[in-house]
Amino acid sequence: MNVELLYRESCPNREPAENALREVLNQKDIEAEIALVSVDSDGEAERLGFPGSPTIRKDGDDLFPVEERAGAGSGCRIYQTPEGPRGYPTTEMLRAALNGGRGEEAQENPSVNEEEPPRFWLLDRSFRTLLSREVRRFARVWTQTLLAPLLTSALYIVVLGYGLGSRIEQAGGVPYLQFILPGLVLLSVITGSYGNTSTSLFDAKRDRYIDDVLISPMTPLQMTLAYVLGGVLRGVLVGAGTFALAVPLVGLPIEHPLLLLVSGLVTSVIFASLGVVAGVLATRIDHVFFLTNIVIQPLAFLGGIFYSVESLPDPLRIATYLNPVFYAVDAFRFAALGVSDVPAYPALAALILFAVVAFLATTEMLRRGHNLRY
Repeated sequence: MNVELLYRESCPNREPAENALREVLNQKDIEAEIALVSVDSDGEAERLGFPGSPTIRKDGDDLFPVEERAGAGSGCRIYQTPEGPRGYPTTEMLRAALNGGRGEEAQENPSVNEEEPPRFWLLDRSFRTLLSREVRRFARVWTQTLLAPLLTSALYIVVLGYGLGSRIEQAGGVPYLQFILPGLVLLSVITGSYGNTSTSLFDAKRDRYIDDVLISPMTPLQMTLAYVLGGVLRGVLVGAGTFALAVPLVGLPIEHPLLLLVSGLVTSVIFASLGVVAGVLATRIDHVFFLTNIVIQPLAFLGGIFYSVESLPDPLRIATYLNPVFYAVDAFRFAALGVSDVPAYPALAALILFAVVAFLATTEMLRRGHNLRY
């Protein structure tokens, strides 16, 4: 008897499926080596007719055959068992299948591919559940996630705006307090978006409920979109709160409202996506804070929030031009005040391209499942 166990590294149920299969083979005194076959790409999955991980075959035939579906093989597989849906079949189901049939239990509860694309995928229950969880996660502790950043922004406005503003009358041809306010709003958007997704992904790994997300009937695109939208919503709420807090104090004009909205949303998507990447790569909570303090904050503070790039000497000016955050701040400032150090619309186009690349790269990372087990 030729027994194969096909699996993806990103799915968590290869080991329990193998243990259950070995137990059944030992009970039936079947001498057979279990060939473990790692399916690493969609092309290989299509070639093997792989419906999802884990899949168990005897002499080339799936013990629990499913109808061929578009997108088969792109993710984890879920089995309907007497105990409810789970990521691998029970020993009773395996025993019945190895006896030459799927058995009454298996016939009543056929296995299904977790990655079957729902007809209206944005309305899919699993997607809505994950998105709702991401929103409730920061809404329940709003004093930490929403109120605290607003107070921090208010301190920046008072200390830097009014303190330095009394000594620096203008920057970029506008009053200094008006000049720094768009950057402070965008800084709150960046930290809120990045902080939400990075800690959410790390908590999911540490508390091991990422396994529930991986075996849910969601595509990697849905997973990425749910996490990123949660981060974007938090970032936009904090940014809007900072804007509402500061405008009465400063009288900030909004020269290009649509550009302001688009540049803020695009920046939020970029840093929410980067937060997902950071949460996936982090193996300790220290790594999340390290990336925040050593990478994100320096990029933000050296991105032209508090100064015009024209006032810098050449070496620092070149360094600022190499900072991607500078273009986000400059586009946002142009939308609010009508002044900028570089052409705003090319900068916005570059930001949109970067957002698309970051989102797609994040989706691919979740699809591959790299480092998703804590």
